Formats: sequence, C-alpha cells, structure tokens
Amino acid sequence: MKKSPLKIFIALAIALTILWFTNNFAYGAYLDGTARELYASYANDILLPFGFYFGLCALEFFIPSLSSWKVKASISFLLPAILEFLQPLWQKGMGLDFSTAEHLGLGISFDLLDFFAYALGILFATVIDRQVFTRLSFWNGYELAH
Repeated sequence: MKKSPLKIFIALAIALTILWFTNNFAYGAYLDGTARELYASYANDILLPFGFYFGLCALEFFIPSLSSWKVKASISFLLPAILEFLQPLWQKGMGLDFSTAEHLGLGISFDLLDFFAYALGILFATVIDRQVFTRLSFWNGYELAH
C-alpha cells in the first residue's frame, strides 16, 4: 500500500494553516472580555497539537512507524506535555527568556488545564482523521497497479 501524495498535501496544508493562524492571531486581538481570555489561555493549546497531529500524518510517507493513529496521538500529546512541565524552568530563567518561550507557543505559566486542552485538540484531530478522512479513498492509501 502506498501513501497518496494528496494525503501528504492536505495534512501539510492543515498543519501549516494552524501554524499560520496561531502565529497571526496568537492573543485573540480581535476578541474582547472573556472570549479573549479563553482564547489567549487555551486556543493554542488545542490548535497546536491538532496541527501537529496532521503534520505527523504527512510524515507517515517517510516514517512508516507513524502510520498508527495511536502513535501520532501519543507524540502529539507528549511533546506539548513535556514542554508544559518545562515552563517553571522558563520562569526561573533556566536558559530561556520569556519571549523565547512565548515564541514557541508555550506561554510562560504552568497550567494543569493545558493538558486537557492538548487532549481535546488531539481528540478532534483523531476524530477527523479516523471518522471523516478515512472515508476518502486517498486518505487510506492506494494499491499500485503492476
């Protein structure tokens, strides 16, 4: 079974669109009040793991061990979770300043609810991958004619 180039293109488009969106609307500048607070606190924590999951979907072509949704979901959760645990180090000035941590999409404060947001983003990504996109023939791959 060979991976479809269209799957790679769509997965990369999703990942890069999420990255562009989170960089251009990082703090909910167009929102007010509670909506802005919630966006600033949790939007990136949902969107970035979602986009990262689809980035890993694009890499399946090159790294076959990523073909399992469970592997992609685990990596997509563990990476931001590890970075979340490192946030107290940012606050103590352990090699990175606050602006560097913010540019990485991490923020600078440890929040247990961020783990729920990471899981929510990955849940959305896996549902779209496994329940929606798998109905598209190119998403599952295709057999090469001999």
